[in-house]
Amino acid sequence: MKRIISLILVVAFAALCLTGCGEKDRILYKSVKLTKYVDLAEYKGIKIDTSSDEFKKLYDEIIAGDVEDYGLYVRKTEGTVANGDTANIDYVGKKDGVAFEGGTASGYDLTIGSNSFIDGFETGLIGVEIGSTVDLNLTFPTNYQSSDLAGKAVVFTVKVNYVKTTDPMSPEDYYKQINFKTLKEYEADVKDRAIKGNLLETVIDKSKVKDYPEEDIEILKNDLIKLFEKNLQYYGMTIDTYISQTGMTQEAFDKKFLDEQVYPLMNEQMVLYAILDKEKEEVTTEDVDNRIKEMIKEIGESEVTADQLKEYYGEYYFENMVVSEKVSKIIKGYAKIK
Repeated sequence: MKRIISLILVVAFAALCLTGCGEKDRILYKSVKLTKYVDLAEYKGIKIDTSSDEFKKLYDEIIAGDVEDYGLYVRKTEGTVANGDTANIDYVGKKDGVAFEGGTASGYDLTIGSNSFIDGFETGLIGVEIGSTVDLNLTFPTNYQSSDLAGKAVVFTVKVNYVKTTDPMSPEDYYKQINFKTLKEYEADVKDRAIKGNLLETVIDKSKVKDYPEEDIEILKNDLIKLFEKNLQYYGMTIDTYISQTGMTQEAFDKKFLDEQVYPLMNEQMVLYAILDKEKEEVTTEDVDNRIKEMIKEIGESEVTADQLKEYYGEYYFENMVVSEKVSKIIKGYAKIK
């Protein structure tokens, strides 16, 4: 069941940049018939027993995923930061008084003692009062991957928002944190996601992708590589330095990336698109634009723009969401649920 959350509405799907807007603008699968590549399992009339132990386990997994994804843990707002704490922080890094690229974040969860930041950052937060702001005068290591920062003195201004404990909030407390009006409304949403996730995974597992269109492999690989490079930049790395540090050859990296990232993703997406095509459904530009507007409303930030979201999540992420939502709704409409 580990795939189900990513298949429906979750942001972790940001890496899965698959398709363009509308039939004639699709980037993937635009020149192929998916029936040639996919043996599609029966997706009509699937039975689901919502009182079964298996379904209850799935239901609990989704709640646990929400707790982790939204940080719905009891928050410590008094006292000081200690080694081993997970502190939620805002920070801005400046060199010569100017903020540098990749040195700013808000609401970042940092485990003190993880050594994930440069020397002095985490230890500099030990003993800091929760809720207060501190300036950390630090120096990047001389072998840091970014030549602009290597060996340079910088100042990080850090605000400690709270310390996250390992105790989840009670549902009575956290449903309000994720924009639900009542606990009953949240529980209904969890049940709906569990049903749709179970249905999607059932169809994907029973379907078989026999081959992959070469053109689409390259398109998807390039999209995922771009996102991977963006993530590496956060750590001051490039693809070349990553390959070098892991001891792989370029050929080995390419094969690993295809086997672990591209093909598994295509296995899922080609099934979803095959269902969409069989049902003679399509995704329009208006569908995608409306989904972006919904996301902006969910975020609750009036200054967030569609272009910013596309830059952050990927140009085609929102069509991907629309496809998942449409297909899960189709399959649920045919399902036998008790």
